[in-house]
Amino acid sequence: MKRPPDGMSSIFLLMIVGVAACSGHDAREDQPESAGDGASGTAPFARRATFLPAYRVIGPGADAERAAALAGALGLAEEGFRGGASLAADGAIRYLDRARFQRLPTRKGAAPVPWFRDERGFATSRGDDAMDFEALAAIRVLPEPDAAARAWAALDLARLPIGNDVAVGHSLFEAVDAAGRRVARAELDTQVSFRDALEGLRLIGPGAKVRVTFDAEGAVTHLIYARRELERGEDVAIVPPSEAPALCAGALGGRATLTAEPELVYYAPPLSREVQRILPHYVCSARRGIGDQAVDVRKVIVPAVMNAPRAAISARVDGTIGAAEATVTGGTAPYTYRWVSSARFVDAAGPGDTKVRIAPGDAGVRGQTETLSLYVTDADGLVATAARQVSFARAAPWSGAPPVSPVSPAPPGVSPGNEGRAAVGAEWVGLCGGLDHSAANVDGLLKSFQAGGVEERFNWGDQRAWEIDFKDPALGGQDASFADSVDLTFYTGHANGVGLMFCSSMSDRFLHFSEAHWGNSNLEWMVVAACGPLQDDAGAWRFRWSGAFDGLHLLLGYATESFDDTAEGAMFADYLLDDASPTPLRQAWVTTAIEVQPDDDVIYAVMGAYGQGWTLPNYDDHFWGKGPVGPDLRGAERIGFWRLAGPT
Repeated sequence: MKRPPDGMSSIFLLMIVGVAACSGHDAREDQPESAGDGASGTAPFARRATFLPAYRVIGPGADAERAAALAGALGLAEEGFRGGASLAADGAIRYLDRARFQRLPTRKGAAPVPWFRDERGFATSRGDDAMDFEALAAIRVLPEPDAAARAWAALDLARLPIGNDVAVGHSLFEAVDAAGRRVARAELDTQVSFRDALEGLRLIGPGAKVRVTFDAEGAVTHLIYARRELERGEDVAIVPPSEAPALCAGALGGRATLTAEPELVYYAPPLSREVQRILPHYVCSARRGIGDQAVDVRKVIVPAVMNAPRAAISARVDGTIGAAEATVTGGTAPYTYRWVSSARFVDAAGPGDTKVRIAPGDAGVRGQTETLSLYVTDADGLVATAARQVSFARAAPWSGAPPVSPVSPAPPGVSPGNEGRAAVGAEWVGLCGGLDHSAANVDGLLKSFQAGGVEERFNWGDQRAWEIDFKDPALGGQDASFADSVDLTFYTGHANGVGLMFCSSMSDRFLHFSEAHWGNSNLEWMVVAACGPLQDDAGAWRFRWSGAFDGLHLLLGYATESFDDTAEGAMFADYLLDDASPTPLRQAWVTTAIEVQPDDDVIYAVMGAYGQGWTLPNYDDHFWGKGPVGPDLRGAERIGFWRLAGPT
């Protein structure tokens, strides 16, 4: 399953020179179908076939010896590996050169004023690094065939299996002035992804990622090698492609309209999930209508096998305390269970976490109905989800709630409520929008921040996630109490290039970009884990979201459709808060997107503002207490905007 360097002329090269809009169209729709009919083998799968082989996991893709050999072949420095070990605990090889990955050539300019304090009283850096236009224009990235050949040779030398095809892309940096005129555009690196296939079907997923990134000088700045050794196994019955649209419609919810024929793939779960087999799945793409807006929803991946596990929840409530039990059918034992509630207080009460006790905590502020979500993973890594609305009587906060940290005295000039403590919040569209994984995604994010000593201010999901929480007060919103009251806000759900979707009608179900003015109260970083909002659309991003920057440092999201995922939030927070090697916001988001998004057709994107003298004060922002943070830019200090985008 290797391709020699002299075969580069036949390798598929995906060269990212722009960013596709979130159109819902998949280029693979234009590929011809196989003429085969029903037999398993190496030909592309036929529409009427009902069996495909499973692939047994026979070992890890990498070991310590081969990881060390790869590090030597590519000249990787020890400090680029987390903990200094070239092989991570889950069996992946991960490398990040924080000093060089997506580095911009800069010069020193005049620092924005004032630069020394933010709203919480935290000290900020000077923010005097400015774009060097001459050096940007002079960047010449490593040619695609050269990069692919170098990556292949190193992986081959280390005896690490790779896929049959290669996709080559680039990180693209562009900047515009306040009128939207382009002032800079440059490719910063060359990214080589090795793609694989089983039975003529794409093998995708976090457990099938092989990617090497070279900067313009040819140094490796980022690497992920995550795959398993597989062998062909027994045939398994699958849902035939003719029935796949109904399967996807059920997974995406009743209001979604499929925009493409479901794609049959093999899905490789994260290496952290121990699995026995790799099995076929369907990729489902759809769109929802929200008023006059059409929103491409986050793609979902559903098991295609007939014997996939199915989960159900039974629940009962006695006043303010509830109990729930899981029932699982199908799949392959043993099972693992994960419970998530927007109440947040969930105690295991049965063997293997099949039963839980739940209490509403302080969630009664927005009613007493909680969404209880269950995630059951079988031995093959197949995930069954179930959700249940649970209604409680109004009550005082549960006595089992974690204690509130004592309030520190506010520094001089800091308004009450800010007190020099970092805080985060999250809102999400889950069950009401056909997204099974949003609740777990946010739960992982907030628990990681809490473990790092960062305060959680709010966590609203489904009908409790309100559009007015993100809208400026001058326009009838209340973002100063929610989205703009914390340092980082995380939204996951559905979006497009012009805004974010909500299920509740408070005050309506769509936040338009013209209603967002963030940072004038507190917010530094807004994360939108959805389909957008930074689509290129012939450069429309620069006109749409510039008004949202009113002290906001970074807007982090995607520029295409992305996939529903449970690990995105926790991984992002872990990268930010790693005590040994904390990662800047931009790099944490990009590396998270690369690892969790199963398909390298997904495009990540980050947007920021630049100041007088072309300064870029927030390009390398860290989370508070983990490294330098640049100052806010407001009014005349903000003279233009930049965007960074690339394939996952």
